[in-house]
Amino acid sequence: MTSLPTVVLIPGAFHVASAMDVLSAELQQAGINTRSMGLVTVNHANLTLKDDIQALLTGILQPLILQERKDIMLYLHSYAGFPGSAAIAGLSKQERSAKGEDGGIIGLIYQSGFCPTPGDTLVKMIGGNYAPWQAPDTTTGLLNVIDPKQTFYADVKEPLATQAAEQIYPQPIDSFNSASGPVYYGIEEYKNRRVYIHTNDDQALPPFAQDLFVANSGAEWDVRKIDSSHSPFLSEPAQLASLVLGVIRGFMATYK
Repeated sequence: MTSLPTVVLIPGAFHVASAMDVLSAELQQAGINTRSMGLVTVNHANLTLKDDIQALLTGILQPLILQERKDIMLYLHSYAGFPGSAAIAGLSKQERSAKGEDGGIIGLIYQSGFCPTPGDTLVKMIGGNYAPWQAPDTTTGLLNVIDPKQTFYADVKEPLATQAAEQIYPQPIDSFNSASGPVYYGIEEYKNRRVYIHTNDDQALPPFAQDLFVANSGAEWDVRKIDSSHSPFLSEPAQLASLVLGVIRGFMATYK
């Protein structure tokens, strides 16, 4: 494998696709094509995990892989690990190559990401209650972030931190209480092609929680640590882009 893959960037709950613009620009300067997509549940009450899975498939993964036959590397941030872990079914490069088909996912990066197992909900994975920074509103069916700048962007410089916080939207309560079905990050085809980026100064998902996600996943991860908040794509974009590029080259080296 000699050609760089397209990096598909999926931000987590409460975020929109433009959250990845700064990181995307850094990667593009390094010669990497990127695509970003926000989750459909953001700011839409009563949508569930199933809606996010289907949207990822039809909105970005299937068009790039099945139609354009592209090799991609999938970057999943936070809650995006939930739909991403299901949507990747049958789409690994190795599985598709075995059937004589071009294109596929060459590897996975979970950044401060949830690694669900079947039956998990997000609320279950964070201890059975909403986080202190989350405010559920049962009248609207939406979950709000009390202080998005402190929660997500504590180490992001101004004015970017304020601008980013203004682009945070509520998340449907149902999406955080939807149980995961089958997940596919742990399949043999992703052995040595799974990286977990652990954010050491995370205000949204404390480091111990990220450690538990990895430990309870049942899969072997290459864990990389970065001194940043929940959003290194804004606080440390150059460092993160360099890390991603190194991971890509490592993934590529596993293919003959």
